[in-house]
Amino acid sequence: MATPASLFQPGCPWWDLRATWGEPNIKWCEATLCAWVNEPANAWSNLAYLAVGLWCAWRWRATGSLSMGRFAWTTSLVGVFSFAFHATNNFATQLLDFIGMYVLVFLLVALNLYRMGLLPRAWVGRVHVGLTVVCTLAIPVMRSLRIPYQLVVLLAVLVIIATEFYMSRWATHRREFYRDFSWAVGFMGLATACSVADVTRVWCDPDNHWLQGHAVWHLSSALSLLFAARHYAGLRDGHQAIPAPPAPGA
Repeated sequence: MATPASLFQPGCPWWDLRATWGEPNIKWCEATLCAWVNEPANAWSNLAYLAVGLWCAWRWRATGSLSMGRFAWTTSLVGVFSFAFHATNNFATQLLDFIGMYVLVFLLVALNLYRMGLLPRAWVGRVHVGLTVVCTLAIPVMRSLRIPYQLVVLLAVLVIIATEFYMSRWATHRREFYRDFSWAVGFMGLATACSVADVTRVWCDPDNHWLQGHAVWHLSSALSLLFAARHYAGLRDGHQAIPAPPAPGA
């Protein structure tokens, strides 16, 4: 059990960063320790993202799949930035954590808009970067207004799911084609439920530095990304495998 002297306070590693940049906008259940990794369960569980990133990199090398290459670096970025945040717990590294998530989810949003015919291929990169930059710059504004910027990630995930559901209507062998994506949605649902249980303190033991609800979010969402990578790799490099919707009046 963490004693008061072992908790995060002046003189601890990373305390000066907290004093300079301020606190994150959310406090997860795990007690913040006076240590170089001050939320062990929430930090080390990010190794799951790196494991998925390495698997995607291996598949990229073996198959040349552009989608696996994309998931390799974006998933690894999420893991590195999220580890940095949970190891240090301050607003600056929380900003990095959200940049990592924005880079990943907005790439999928842009690709899905392209696949739906709503975005020219040349604009995929521009929209991806634009959404990432705009939403990152919006974080300090949302913070000052006390609006949870976690909602941006949730909205982006819902857009990804909704656009995939829309496109699934034109997929042949839909059940087989969407098996991996269904697993991805299932694991993301589990991850979200565990994270909500953590932040609402429904599942909360602050002194358990091995397993936390938010740590399960990392583990389960990493599995979700693994199945999402498999799904996008089946879309001819993540672009277009589903026939375009029929033209109006056709």
